[in-house]
Amino acid sequence: MNYYTRSFKTKSYWGYALWSVSSLTTFLATVGAISLFLDLLETFSLLKKSELPVWLLGVFVFAGILVVIITRRPVRRIRYKHPGIDLTIEVLIGDLFNTPGQKVISTNTTFDTDIASGIISDKSLQGIFTNLYYPGDLPKLDADLARGLQGVPSVPWPKPGKTNRYDLGTTVKLKIGPEYFYWLAMAEMNQNNTAKTGLKDLNQILEGLWEFIETKGEKLDTVMPVIGSGLGRLVTNRKKLIAIIAQSFVTASQNQVFVNKLTIVIHPDDIEKSNLNLFEVKDLLNHYLP
Repeated sequence: MNYYTRSFKTKSYWGYALWSVSSLTTFLATVGAISLFLDLLETFSLLKKSELPVWLLGVFVFAGILVVIITRRPVRRIRYKHPGIDLTIEVLIGDLFNTPGQKVISTNTTFDTDIASGIISDKSLQGIFTNLYYPGDLPKLDADLARGLQGVPSVPWPKPGKTNRYDLGTTVKLKIGPEYFYWLAMAEMNQNNTAKTGLKDLNQILEGLWEFIETKGEKLDTVMPVIGSGLGRLVTNRKKLIAIIAQSFVTASQNQVFVNKLTIVIHPDDIEKSNLNLFEVKDLLNHYLP
């Protein structure tokens, strides 16, 4: 079942499509246009409105609702353009790896990479990245990460797998061919190698990412997932997480724009789970951002 079909089955879509202020405005405008057209026909003596059957009113109402649904059909992307600076935030439903731009890959504070032992799921964003860009060559990935972490403070973290813990927000840049990737430490691993993130830590994580890109990264369009919704196991809804990411990005860009466009990608499989539609996300961004 594709995204559009699923959207029509969600309560949030119908709530927004039929019960928002803009929907009511569209409905009234449609019915008003029909009424005006009938007035013109009556002016030219082509019909008499008083002689029209009562049931025709139901047709007008149906036409108004139909226009609302057509104009409020599900969308796959929305954009927010900052009014004061050259800054665009885009939220889209799709595959992060097929989206143009340098990409953020969420990982853990020990930068564990082992998929075979089950520490890292092959279905996670990190696992998919590893199989795409380092197929069968985990030692090379570990070496590239170790090179990027040289000189970065860490503390011992006794557990299975890697045992050096770095601060939340620690970022490593990897260049693979013409592409750039930023591995972002955003989840703590406990003694059982279970990853978890606290909502209170999210701003620290994002600040670490923005600072790294500004000082050591590339000034390229940047693509990232809704961090915290998967690996971090946050129960906060994705709509709120998107707003937190967007607000943090705008705040970090106030003094200097280091990236002109940020794209936040939601995987299609997550839409049904989260009962999310992008109309609500756009309203939230317009409410929270300048």
